[in-house]
Amino acid sequence: MQRTITIKIPHNESVVKTVNIFNRAVQDCIDIGWGLKTFNKNELHEFSYRLIRKTYPALQSSLVQCARDQASDILKRVGFEQDRKPIKKIDGSVRYNARTYTPKLVKNIINISTVDGRKTFTLDIPECFKKYKHGTVKGMVLAPRDKFFLIRLVVEIENPEFKYKKVRMLGIDCGINKIAVCSDNTFFASKELKKRKGEFLYLRKKLQQKGTRSAKRLLVKISGREKRFVADVNHRVSKTIVNSRYNTFVFEKLSVKKSKKLGKRFNRKLGGWSFRQLQMFTEYKALELGKMVVYVNPAYTSQTCSVCATTQKSFRHGNLFSCNKCGLNLDADLNASRNLAMLGKSIHGRLSVNQPNVSCDDVASAKTQLQRSIVTSHLTC
Repeated sequence: MQRTITIKIPHNESVVKTVNIFNRAVQDCIDIGWGLKTFNKNELHEFSYRLIRKTYPALQSSLVQCARDQASDILKRVGFEQDRKPIKKIDGSVRYNARTYTPKLVKNIINISTVDGRKTFTLDIPECFKKYKHGTVKGMVLAPRDKFFLIRLVVEIENPEFKYKKVRMLGIDCGINKIAVCSDNTFFASKELKKRKGEFLYLRKKLQQKGTRSAKRLLVKISGREKRFVADVNHRVSKTIVNSRYNTFVFEKLSVKKSKKLGKRFNRKLGGWSFRQLQMFTEYKALELGKMVVYVNPAYTSQTCSVCATTQKSFRHGNLFSCNKCGLNLDADLNASRNLAMLGKSIHGRLSVNQPNVSCDDVASAKTQLQRSIVTSHLTC
């Protein structure tokens, strides 16, 4: 698994010059790619490498290649459908490749390339990141700040083994109206989340109507603020889930597609649904604790009774699940989460920590598997 550690290094004039020249080189590559309407790295290299080497002779070859790769990714992300060409800030971040830095985390030092040659810095690694010192560094980004620089290192460490003898399964049903509903009767309401997102939506509409430059700048700030708020909510929910007494967490393997039939309003909610972020946060937090996350096919989990395994679409009435056969009356999302937990139990024996994804593309087979899981679960209880 990979972790990103953030370390401060002191201000240095050579690094400042490197940042400025590097970002100019990135912008030159963006200009060339924008003119050619391409983000292909080979084509960008052909038309930009010699020019940049001639324009910025102090920038070494490997950093020129880093600038080209970063420009390619920016162009690919933005695309050519918009009329506005992307602009790289002169004090923006610098991406380094393996040939431009030498990390020695055990010795608390790092050696990086600058326009004035290699510079060595002593690292003051925060206590929370010291456990990753023996990992393999896979990437580095240098981000300038007013009085210091931030170095972000991507460190790869070995996946811990599943260390629990007894499996405790928790099914988690993600939704729009409720952030998550767990099979142990834990509900994570989305009232505050929907309220804040509604406030951000109102502000966006007002600013889009103005259309001024300052309004557009504020739109960018609001977008970042909303993303950080949603990420904070998902971090808190995933932390609560992972720190529970359960050691295996079962999620639906969802694929969400917008449709005109659903309506504009619902599609907007669907587009802002961050279920995948919650799953990813839960996954990496669980992995670090030696726990497991399992993904299963969600087919019929909302239509099947978690007690008698009878499947009927008419059993679900909005947020209520009512089984006509056994008389079960339950929250629909809670019923679905219990079905997910039972599905997880049936496949747990065939899983490894490194391969937690299990799904069945055949809907009929998925339905049969779910019904068998419920029956088997009740027989073994």
